[in-house]
Amino acid sequence: MIPYKPFAKHLQDNNIIATPSELHGHASGMIVVNRDVEVDEWVDLIMADYSFQGGDKEKLLPVLGALFDFAKDKLAADNYTFTPLLPSDDNDLAFRLESLSTWCATFLTGMAFAGLKSDANMHEDVHEFILDLEKISKVDTQAGESQGEEADYVELVEYVKAGTILLYSEFDEVEEESSEIH
Repeated sequence: MIPYKPFAKHLQDNNIIATPSELHGHASGMIVVNRDVEVDEWVDLIMADYSFQGGDKEKLLPVLGALFDFAKDKLAADNYTFTPLLPSDDNDLAFRLESLSTWCATFLTGMAFAGLKSDANMHEDVHEFILDLEKISKVDTQAGESQGEEADYVELVEYVKAGTILLYSEFDEVEEESSEIH
């Protein structure tokens, strides 16, 4: 697993105005839609959208490349080890919920950057999951610290994890079907 806080510090130190959650969500969204997306293409997008004061691509490439490869490997694994990159449970619930919200938002952005124009031809549960991601990306992040809210958060993370794996499988099927036609 990628250590969240040191990674966040490294990004900040290198003039990247995105959190590890945002970047992981973005990469995951692109990979779900397009298995052939190249790490350099993704890093160029990140440098253009999230870098200020001329972030050093050469300094960031190894770290961003590792994040991208991590997302790609976990999505492709058959053992359901994929999980959104989020802060650990020792952080405030509000911070973790905000990170999940931004993960979902950038996941959707990554899907769009990878070429998703519509989910109209997909299964109803896929369409519903994408709508749910939009809702989660806009969730009120002012959470308390009750056990019920903590349980709700854990349930949301598991839902996002399972739905992302479902999407990955759905796009895999679409890719296989289009290969068979040609």
